[in-house]
Amino acid sequence: MPLVALAATPPPHKNPDDYAIVVGINDYRPGIPTLRGAVNDCALFCRWLVEPTMGGLNPANVTQFVSAAMPPEPVRNHVEDFLVKFFRRANLEGWTGGRRLYLFFAGHGLSKPPPNQKDCGLVMADAWPELLRGLLGAVAADAMRLTQLFKEVMLVMDCCAEVSGPAELLCTLPSYGDVTLPTQGPFLHIHAAAANSTTAEKLLPDPLDSSRPDIWQGVLTNSLLHGLVGAADASGNVTVRSLKRFIEAAAVGTPRIEFDDGKPPKPMMFGRSMGVPVKVSLSNGSARFQVRDGLDFSIALPAQAAPATITLKPGLWLFDTLDAVGVLRSSQPVSVGAGGNDVVL
Repeated sequence: MPLVALAATPPPHKNPDDYAIVVGINDYRPGIPTLRGAVNDCALFCRWLVEPTMGGLNPANVTQFVSAAMPPEPVRNHVEDFLVKFFRRANLEGWTGGRRLYLFFAGHGLSKPPPNQKDCGLVMADAWPELLRGLLGAVAADAMRLTQLFKEVMLVMDCCAEVSGPAELLCTLPSYGDVTLPTQGPFLHIHAAAANSTTAEKLLPDPLDSSRPDIWQGVLTNSLLHGLVGAADASGNVTVRSLKRFIEAAAVGTPRIEFDDGKPPKPMMFGRSMGVPVKVSLSNGSARFQVRDGLDFSIALPAQAAPATITLKPGLWLFDTLDAVGVLRSSQPVSVGAGGNDVVL
């Protein structure tokens, strides 16, 4: 089984009761094109999950599958078996559940024909062109919500829905939950593309560390990770709503993003915004620069020399240039977005 163990990190962990199942498939049988970015997408998302200042998970709670050419793995029952382990743990050990479950699937995708075209599936590694075996991500996520073993469930499917052919799209988890219960908890479902649409993988900068080399990755995963560290609301928090707005505003095709804050409402939170990098240089003979809020013009960063790399949350900022004695020379509004900016003053 292509199961990847993550390196341990010392406790305490910020979110010790969070769990994740992460699946990336690059390699398929002949006749199905090989991908270059799905396995990288998994590694990137796992880095965010276990980074103490980001997701804050215990690496022992993260199950990562990546594709292996021979035999073709992972297959659907690998994922389903790990989901069943949560039920077994509750039944046999008295486990009372966790805070949040992350389900992250990257690879080829396909959808059911109308009227069920919203059901997107990850094409598993043991698929043939004549039999496209797939895992229905939303069905798996909804099944986990119904169990109420987790207070929140987040699903990410960075897979297109353009693959066509004889399909077997399933999720064979039994109905463990009670559908009559009124509270099922908040959820977030992110699908890379609508039915019969394409999502891209590109050679892009590392979304968590711009000093690293560019790598092949899904454009949705890239935008998602930028959003998880930088898509702040007015209070500086990354929430399900600010993340949705951030991804939909980025050039990542036509993602379908659905969420529910639960009853009573309890919005999903992803921590404080860490901001995005902005590289600043001076070209007009100025000695220093300062940054002001673009709305109320209050000083956000005091005067400093350039070139410099600063960190700002997405939004409108006013960059001032100053002479050697601190006299204002010019002001330039800058809209900071995904991935940061290069600003020349």
